[in-house]
Amino acid sequence: MKLVVVAVSALLVVVVGSVAVATAALADATATPAPRPSSTALTDIPADYLRRYQQAATVCPGLDWAVLAAIGKIESDHGRSDLPGVRSGENPYGAAGVMQILPTTWEEILTRHHIPPGGASPPSRYNPHDAIHAAAFYLCDNGAPADPTRAIFAYNHVDSYVQQVLDGAARYRQTDPPDAPGLDGQAVLPDPTGTGGHVTPRMHALYQALASAGATSSGATCWDPHLHNPESDHPRGKACDLFYNPDDPTAVARGWQIAQWLATVHAAYRIRYLIWQGQIWSAQSPTWTTYRSDTYHCPDPNNITGCHYDHIHISVS
Repeated sequence: MKLVVVAVSALLVVVVGSVAVATAALADATATPAPRPSSTALTDIPADYLRRYQQAATVCPGLDWAVLAAIGKIESDHGRSDLPGVRSGENPYGAAGVMQILPTTWEEILTRHHIPPGGASPPSRYNPHDAIHAAAFYLCDNGAPADPTRAIFAYNHVDSYVQQVLDGAARYRQTDPPDAPGLDGQAVLPDPTGTGGHVTPRMHALYQALASAGATSSGATCWDPHLHNPESDHPRGKACDLFYNPDDPTAVARGWQIAQWLATVHAAYRIRYLIWQGQIWSAQSPTWTTYRSDTYHCPDPNNITGCHYDHIHISVS
């Protein structure tokens, strides 16, 4: 009996620990929430780079990811440039990598900070994950987020460079009115889950925030024709599903933490409703209640997918 109690206690520690990590990641990624990517950002910045900029900004609380992205655009066009030093070697000034960091600056950053896991071992200026995180640390050491102008000038001692970064960051931030025609209402961006369909900029921005926090790592899908339910938001590009194993207590607990976080930030992303574990939450009625559906014959715990026991459904306006 003692061994059983110990085993159960250990399982609870694992579950609580995993949920705490997931919650912290979500809070770090978009707690304020961070500025949403503009349509310019979503079309110009590759999705993997956008996630890296958003993730790296969290090492310096309050740092605007758009500033990092603007620097990445200038220095290497988000890793797409063929100029010397981007993928190998150095430029004429000795800078290298996607963020064009000098070797002395690189060593200074590594001495003061630990680059989070996910890049090269040892960290490399040529690895996008490592370089972008290093740039975030450097900006933070030199005045960001309180004084972005000073921080950018420390990165490159040229006044025109500072203005170029600030201008680029402004273009990458979402500043359009939330309901501007064609901005959030139209499914104009490729579905980031790779279905071949399209989603709205608002749904895309929310998905990117979730992805940057690791909330999509166990599976996700957004656009779907949903021929069996034409009233669904999926074919409109206004819905995504995040999948979690309903038989795994850790996964279910993590799903609940993410669902609760989504309810907390619903105003920022104009979330209309959420469905998870046979329950529904809506912005109009912000409490979790039993999900009922004639189409899927819910409530029915045996209908794992139809009644949303294995995925969180997210619909935005």
